[in-house]
This record gives sequence, structure tokens and C-alpha cells, in this order.
Amino acid sequence: MVVTDQLVFLVTATTMIFLGIGSMTYSKNLIKTVMSFQVTVIGTNLALFASGLGPQAAVISDSFLLFSILSGASVEAVGIAIIVTVFRKYGTLNPAEIRRLRG
Repeated sequence: MVVTDQLVFLVTATTMIFLGIGSMTYSKNLIKTVMSFQVTVIGTNLALFASGLGPQAAVISDSFLLFSILSGASVEAVGIAIIVTVFRKYGTLNPAEIRRLRG
């Protein structure tokens, strides 16, 4: 089996996606949850980049990658803004504690 750059990128992207999802699942802090989500988005971007490598590389793949990076950055900015608002209101970043204080 020949190990190419594309294969290395795809394996790394898959690992990042699974680590991000796993970390989002077990996180007890909203900031860590957003960071884990961004790890998942970066893994997805890397997989999108790796799929554009090779002899059939197209401009469409590059535009999808750019759109994915821009939308990931905007989602992170909105998420952090919401977290700051929640922290100012409740004084904690623990989702279980926020649910308890809200109800």
C-alpha cells in the first residue's frame, strides 16, 4: 500500500472529526464545547482539502473549502458571543448548572 499525502490528510481529518465529536460529548464547559466544535470543523475542512488533491482537482473544491472556512469562523464568533452573554447572566459555563439556574 502506497501512503500518499492525500491518505495522510484523510486519516488526520477523520481522527480530528472523531476527537472533536467525542470532546463535544463529554465537555462540561461551553468554551471547550465550542473549541471541540472548531476541531471538528477543521477536520472537515482538511478532508475537503484532501478530496481536492490529485489529478482531478477542481476549482469547485477550493470554493467549497473557502466557504467552509468562512462559515466556520462566523459560527465560532456567534458561539463565543452567546457564551459571553450566558456567562454574564448566569455566572457559570457549566451547561448542567445553567439548566438548574434557569428552571
